Amino acid sequence: MGEGMKKKNIAGFVCGALVSAALLVLGTCETVSGLVSEPGVSFNSVSLRGLRFSGADMLAKINVQNDNSFAIPFPEVDWELFVSGNAFLSGTVKNSRKIAPRSTTVVEIPFSVPYEGLYKTMSNLINAGEAPYTVKVGVRFPIPVVENKTFRAEFGGTIPLLKIPSLSFDRIRFNSLSPSKVEFVLTWSVENKNSFPIRLDSLGYDFAVNGSSWTKGQVPEGLNLAPGKTTQVPVTVSLSALSLIRDIAALAGSGKTAAFTCTGEASLRPLFEGLEAFSIPFNFAGNTNFRN
Repeated sequence: MGEGMKKKNIAGFVCGALVSAALLVLGTCETVSGLVSEPGVSFNSVSLRGLRFSGADMLAKINVQNDNSFAIPFPEVDWELFVSGNAFLSGTVKNSRKIAPRSTTVVEIPFSVPYEGLYKTMSNLINAGEAPYTVKVGVRFPIPVVENKTFRAEFGGTIPLLKIPSLSFDRIRFNSLSPSKVEFVLTWSVENKNSFPIRLDSLGYDFAVNGSSWTKGQVPEGLNLAPGKTTQVPVTVSLSALSLIRDIAALAGSGKTAAFTCTGEASLRPLFEGLEAFSIPFNFAGNTNFRN
């Protein structure tokens, strides 16, 4: 082959290669955008994982759909919880897994709502039975074409707000006083601010006056504490010890006030599925006049 022919063939090869390279460069953006399908992001569900008198544990789920013929990286998911329109919690979910081709992955977003922090932030919820919430989600994928895009989802519902029942000592009232027996009534009040009943299984007590224990025992029968109500819990005490009768008669006759203490523990059982029984210790003190 002649020298001129060789130069001509080399020039033609170089020219063809340059044209091919140019075509490849010009078609890159269009080819990639045409081959990569945007992932889909949608709401799945929100469930209540646990409920306590200190707070609620919840689990939100979103669907991430990959319609591509190749796996894509797990996205970075930023989430923010709003309660009654106020920002309250936020976080980020990351994972090193891949999302398989032509499949849907469920991304879980667990979060807990502490009641104490909620009431400090939003005092208007202290007497509420539930609070509206919204979860806003931003999803980003580290893949070409959509790497600078944020996919958003938003969903909401209500969070139940539980209240620990409040226990107070109401009063002591004498029914009768004789040389052989003293009978009086101790009364507690239990306020249930919840929307469900609570069972008072037991109430153990030790009642003392001027440092001397007068009586101790258990409220004999459990009571159902109606939702949104205050229930009185009375117990009638009969004493026949002569020394105590003399002390009580002297106090009643003198008209002087006496210091009393009432200590013990109340055991309660919520009549609400998933809630465990709990106890409330108490220690009440005050002064009273026994003259009726």
